[in-house]
Amino acid sequence: MKKVNSAKYTCLEIFARQLAEGGKIRVLSGNADGSQTMVEKLAGKNYFAWLKIPLKEDTDYEITGEDCEVSLSYLSGSKDLLETGVCYLEKDQADGSFYIAGQTAWYDGSTRETYHFSPWKNWINDPNGLCWFQGYYHMFYQFNPHEQRWSNMYWGHAVSRDLVHWTHLPVVLAPQEEILENQESVKGGAFSGCAVASDEEVVFYLTRHKGPLQDGEDTVEQQWMMHSRDMIHFSEETCVIGQPPEGASFDFRDPKVLRVGDRWYMVLGSAIAGQGAILLYESADGEKWEYAHPLLVEKRVKRCFECPDFMELDGTYVATGAWMEHYDECGRYQMCRYYTGTFRDGEFAVENDGWFDFGSNCYAMQSFAHQGRRISIGWISDFYGEHVPCENGAYGSMTIPRELHVRDGKLYMMPVREIRALKGKTLYVGKGENISLTGIEGNAYRVRIGFSENTFFTILLGEDGERSISLVNEEEGLRIVTKGVKSEGICFKADVEEVRELEIYMDRRVAEVYVNGGEAVGTKVFYSGSAAGCFALDAETPENVVWAEAVGMKSIW
Repeated sequence: MKKVNSAKYTCLEIFARQLAEGGKIRVLSGNADGSQTMVEKLAGKNYFAWLKIPLKEDTDYEITGEDCEVSLSYLSGSKDLLETGVCYLEKDQADGSFYIAGQTAWYDGSTRETYHFSPWKNWINDPNGLCWFQGYYHMFYQFNPHEQRWSNMYWGHAVSRDLVHWTHLPVVLAPQEEILENQESVKGGAFSGCAVASDEEVVFYLTRHKGPLQDGEDTVEQQWMMHSRDMIHFSEETCVIGQPPEGASFDFRDPKVLRVGDRWYMVLGSAIAGQGAILLYESADGEKWEYAHPLLVEKRVKRCFECPDFMELDGTYVATGAWMEHYDECGRYQMCRYYTGTFRDGEFAVENDGWFDFGSNCYAMQSFAHQGRRISIGWISDFYGEHVPCENGAYGSMTIPRELHVRDGKLYMMPVREIRALKGKTLYVGKGENISLTGIEGNAYRVRIGFSENTFFTILLGEDGERSISLVNEEEGLRIVTKGVKSEGICFKADVEEVRELEIYMDRRVAEVYVNGGEAVGTKVFYSGSAAGCFALDAETPENVVWAEAVGMKSIW
């Protein structure tokens, strides 16, 4: 029977569901006098109960599950938890005992990103509560700790000193008890939200959703708030907006809050009269909110906006939002749109707009400001059903954090400078020629290329038998092309007139392409069963390549 030493940790958190009547978790420890102390906790009857069992520091424990299923388990409660993070445990199938799982080996697989953030396992979607507070960057996220699929929503939590290396922290929020107890007829939980950080505390705003399995007029979405002074302990939630305004859809969620002058503003995703709308609320204190009017209405969106954001950036105001259940003329599904313009006296006048990410696998972008930078993170989604499930795998991940700017009314974004710290072994340096790299160790790399003029080319980014992903520039423009996968035939086209510079990040199952210093960005999922990667540039006029560099990328785990 394996033993787990608690080290500096003082709590075992474990999500367990009964497989038979009386299924339970048993925690056994030895005492100095030779006796033993045993603690038993019943698992949930019809759902995964979130059990928290106190531990003593630096003590050996035998942890076993009897007639129950465990989805996620970890040690928490250390005094320096923001630095150490949680310690994940896994179950030995041979004897049923739990053991400490090594993080580096855990993430080392062809279908697990090595430098994009992903959860320990199971489902992740929208980033929530992005902020910097007292020396740490915080990222909360939509989370299903039990399975590799969307379900009733929890909030996961991770922290970073540098926006690149992330430390896992305890789960923060769970679905409402009545939802967990009636999952056959009700769905919901802690939906998306944001954080507003001051010197002393962080205030969170989020949507609580409760309703039937099929969204409709009986769906209830409300806006709640909570506080934290240490980002480990959180206050009780209080409801600040109980129902949508007259004329708005039951889709009424994902608050994002900002301050302009002496007023607080909140934007929410919704719809009005069958057209997508971002709704604007105002407040003097951040607690009592009054509906103002739609910030913008988008007639091309029929269901609703999701995950809106609103910010001042480089002297311009920018609104972003995800278009739910929308197909564009290229066949891309649920894209995100940005809008730039002016904001005066509570009115937003749109002057320009465009797609946030042309690859169609970046959704629910959220941004925050720190030290003069506007930084965004998006969820790497999978609306085309291309995920390959594997035991203890993760469904979804996050984009590289991006720094945003506005130039001539157009949104630009590039990876944060901190990503340079992951630069590994040089794979290629050259110019004036085509490039062919095979057997790239770990299939994790970055390539930068400069062209003297717009050049037609095909770049192979990944290949697995008859399946492939390429970046193609020709008469029709620049686009990502996939073959042999469910997204084949969809045109992932970039809105650029020419290609003069590329910065490409390949991370096992994810490609991120930055064009012309961030004029356009495309994120695309592609699964390969190989542990080795490839990169091949085939240009019509290779002499136009004025510089090129390929390097491996180190793991953040």
